[in-house]
Amino acid sequence: MSLLSQAKELIEVANTLNIKAELLNKEDSQQFIRDILAVFKPFKTTGHLAIGGNSISIPLDSNEFSYSQNLEQENGYIFFDQYSTASQKTVVRIADIRNVGEIMGESFGMEYFLSNHKMDFLIAVNWYVIEVSGSIKEKFMTLKK
Repeated sequence: MSLLSQAKELIEVANTLNIKAELLNKEDSQQFIRDILAVFKPFKTTGHLAIGGNSISIPLDSNEFSYSQNLEQENGYIFFDQYSTASQKTVVRIADIRNVGEIMGESFGMEYFLSNHKMDFLIAVNWYVIEVSGSIKEKFMTLKK
């Protein structure tokens, strides 16, 4: 599935679920991605996405569609594997970040990064694990096994 297809699918699924979601313009997307990657310096931004460093890992199987309910109500920003110039300019904004799990539950499987407007946390979801770093890390310690 192409990057643009992933972004479009998320927006279409969100709309079907009556969740507000939109594609940011290329300039804002590029700036957001550049800034958040500079703050958290994730270990892998292509392939199996990973934050590494002092992040914590929580199991994917039991948390993939429910972890986002532990977040505060605010805008969420989803971006994908950074393998191309197009992917470096693609961000989907979700009006309520707590709905990400619901959207992903109705979408074709994908790896992604998730953050908020303040850029005070970063979450990486890959095929195997969910990694959490930043201000919300302590909140997710109870999900760690």
